[in-house]
Amino acid sequence: MLEHVSVINHLWKTSALLRYLDKPLNEVAKDDLRTFLEMVRQNYPLSTYSGFIEAIRRLFRDFLGKRELATFRFPTIPFTPKMLNFNKEDLQRFYYAIEHKLVRMMFHMYCVSGLRRNDVMFLGLSELNRETRMIVKNNNSSTKHRWITFYNAELEEFLHKYIDSRNDSNPRVFVVDRTKTFQKYWKLAQKKAKLSITPKDLRDWFCVEMTDLGALDRYIDAFCGRVPKSILARHYTDYSPERLKRIYDKANLRVLS
Repeated sequence: MLEHVSVINHLWKTSALLRYLDKPLNEVAKDDLRTFLEMVRQNYPLSTYSGFIEAIRRLFRDFLGKRELATFRFPTIPFTPKMLNFNKEDLQRFYYAIEHKLVRMMFHMYCVSGLRRNDVMFLGLSELNRETRMIVKNNNSSTKHRWITFYNAELEEFLHKYIDSRNDSNPRVFVVDRTKTFQKYWKLAQKKAKLSITPKDLRDWFCVEMTDLGALDRYIDAFCGRVPKSILARHYTDYSPERLKRIYDKANLRVLS
């Protein structure tokens, strides 16, 4: 499902490029692409600009074999120090401002698992180990790594009660429509709590909070599905499920208390 979302995003960028060019592909020149990218750079974030360069590479280099049209370089995105503009009390206020039970549980899952937005949105029942509160993602992509993470005892009570009450065959944990329900109630909570918190912000909060609670960076990277950076983290660290659970439980990450 996550790969499906990535494909849709890539197709959207390719479609936008083709609409802008509005000419047969065999007539497209590098100046046409340069003009398009300049327009993107002036109107969108650098991450979106990079996405369009990737779309150009896929279309012209990989599909059409015109490597000379796909030599644009990815921009260097400057480092900006992370500064969270909310605390745990703000998270609690946001949590109670969410008026939909499933969206509230999803908010809680973002806070305590370190999962990406779509990892939670499309989380499968088969990926949960309810006995250990472990989450093991079933698949990997070429750009996103998914290892093992957990959810805490706070969420366990609400989540397991909800799962046990279901009588449908949907394989997803959170059976909720992304636009009509999730985005609707999330935006309502933002207005009610007067906080512009996003799922990405909650992933950042998870990392900062776990650091404050004593977890080492390499284990936090593992919970978040990031590739280890150092030699020590890559080759001399035990990432067994048992050790990861001990580290997670020792941190005793909590949101509601």
